[in-house]
Formats: sequence, structure tokens, C-alpha cells
Amino acid sequence: MDIHKPKPWHGWREFVGEIGVIVIGVLIALGAEQMVLALHERQLSQEARESVRAELNLGLANAKRLLDPAEPCVQRRIAEIGAVLDRAARGERFQPIGYVGIPPTPAVYTQRWEAAAAGGRTSLLPINEQRDFARVYAQLGRMQERSGPVVTAWAHLAALEGQSTLSPETIARAREALAEARFQDYGVRDNFEQAKAYAQPLHITGNAQIIAYNRGVMASVCVPITSTRAEAAAKTKHPMGVP
Repeated sequence: MDIHKPKPWHGWREFVGEIGVIVIGVLIALGAEQMVLALHERQLSQEARESVRAELNLGLANAKRLLDPAEPCVQRRIAEIGAVLDRAARGERFQPIGYVGIPPTPAVYTQRWEAAAAGGRTSLLPINEQRDFARVYAQLGRMQERSGPVVTAWAHLAALEGQSTLSPETIARAREALAEARFQDYGVRDNFEQAKAYAQPLHITGNAQIIAYNRGVMASVCVPITSTRAEAAAKTKHPMGVP
């Protein structure tokens, strides 16, 4: 095997030329690496964006499907129960409440957002887009946090079912529960409206197709207040019955 000795440079010009070739080669390699990295990050951010948008669109669609039809029923039920309490407080006769019901509480999904954040993908999105996504999730989250107080308030109101006479203590407790139910209903609607408003700049409208096992089921709060529990179960057609 022949071993060739390195040829000596003939002057500084040749030396600088060799160094220049090396530097240019390194810069080209670094530039290509940065380009590949940028393309990869762009792909990751786009995947995160599409995933999060789909999740929010589904959450808004689910909330809209449940809340919009039930809201008039909630307002009517609150007024009906208030009228019964007023008559009882005045010592007037009233028709006993048959069934109170409960407003629907939509589920909020955040798994995709949490996964994207944990994987660092949300940080690849523009800061304004991150803010808009976070605002929608925050309002939907607050709406879901109200599900506990909503259930508690309406469960206390259900204690009025079948009672033909109400003591002053019972009326006082029912008024407190009714005020809580009214307050939480306002909060749910406010959170939902804010979520929709924050979703507008993102062009997310809640138009996702919902595949639900209880499609077409009537909210229990929409059942007439004079219904028996058995009648309420038959009217809602919910597979789990009525609460």
C-alpha cells in the first residue's frame, strides 16, 4: 500500500482557499440540518394544531347539543319551583311537585391538549394561538367544574318531590338550593358563551358530528314537573333511567 505524504500548501492563498472550502461545507451541513429540523417542527406543530382544534370542536359541539335545548327547561323549572315555594310560604295550597329533574352536564375533553403540552408541541405554536387555545380550554374547564355544584343543588331540590306541605325550614333550605341552581346555571351559560367567543378567532364553531349513545334523549329537567318518576323515565328515554 502506497502512503502519500500530504502536499504542502503553496502560499497563504491556497491555505485560505482550503479553509474556505471546509467552512462552506460545514455551513451547508448545518443549514441543511436546521432546515430538516424546522420542517420536522412545522409538521409537529401542525399535527398538534389539528389535534387540539378537533378536540375543542368536539367539546363545543357536545356542550351545544346538551345545553342549548335544555336551557329553556332549566329556566322554566326554576320558575316553577320558585312559584311552589312562594305559595307554600304564604300558606296557600299548591300541587305537589312530581319530578324535579336535573340539567345536563357536558363532559369536557382535554387529553389531546395535555398530551401536546407534555410533548412540548404546543410551544411550537405561535404565542397568540397558544393563548387562544388556552382560553377556550379554561372556560370549558370552568364550565365542567360547575357540574358538582349543579348536581348538589338540584339533588337538594329533589327533596321537594311528593311533599304536600312544606315547613318554614324546608322552604328556607329549598330557597338556598334554588338560588345555587340559578347561580350555577348562569355560570355555565356564561362560561359556554365565553368559550365560543374565544373560539371564534380560531374559526372553531363546534360543528363536529356527535356520535352519542344517548342521542335524542330528553333532558330530565325538560320533563313536566307534575310527572311521576316512572313517567319521567319513560319520557326521557334515557338508557340509565332518571336520577
